[in-house]
Amino acid sequence: MKFRIILIVVFLIMVTTLYSQTKNIVIVDTPTANTISRGMYNVSFLAYDNGGVGSKVIVGIFDNFYGGISLDLQNLLGKDNPQWNNPVPVARFRLTEGWKKFPAAIAIGFDTFYVGSEGRTYNVNNELNRMIAGPYFVFTIPIYLFDEQQFINYGMRVPTVPDYVADDASYFLSLDVPIGENFNFKYEFERIYWNFKRHEDFMYNVAFRYSYMDHLGVEIGVLFQEDEKPNRILRIEYNAEF
Repeated sequence: MKFRIILIVVFLIMVTTLYSQTKNIVIVDTPTANTISRGMYNVSFLAYDNGGVGSKVIVGIFDNFYGGISLDLQNLLGKDNPQWNNPVPVARFRLTEGWKKFPAAIAIGFDTFYVGSEGRTYNVNNELNRMIAGPYFVFTIPIYLFDEQQFINYGMRVPTVPDYVADDASYFLSLDVPIGENFNFKYEFERIYWNFKRHEDFMYNVAFRYSYMDHLGVEIGVLFQEDEKPNRILRIEYNAEF
């Protein structure tokens, strides 16, 4: 409960200094409906709990569609033996950028999620005991506070890799707040299960991102869950074009 109060207070402080219109393809651990332009590519590395490192490469095939691959290596840093999760293809197709009366971008895709130990689940057929990927749909809606633009994202996703678990279908809700020309404040609720039960598994995540010249992004975030230690993450992204 204390974590939620702290995050709300931080948001109220940050929202008073808003300007810029930076768009992101991911918030902390949840997607947006944004894509990258045709001919561009994005390479990212994500460090998470117990020395895990996830990497992802995506390529803009069209302005509204990208594809790529995600690799995940648990325990890469530290004393434990590294363990590979199987490579996972990723893709996103933006169905629309919205209309004047309903300015919401809508996208469907397939991607990795549930980063870190909080995302593990028991499965006798998976020695790593983790769900790592699945399909999703998402709405990204611009809002305007203090005469500046921010973005709300809402969607649902279902884990299917390495196994389909219907009861773990979940909703997510996130907020992307540009601060100046180079910074973003990100806040999200995720793993809100479809029946709105299992509240102890809900996650409340926050991150700050610094972007340099639209090419390099560095993001520090924390994933919170009740009765669990916070999971600190670091993401580094590089954007360029062919």
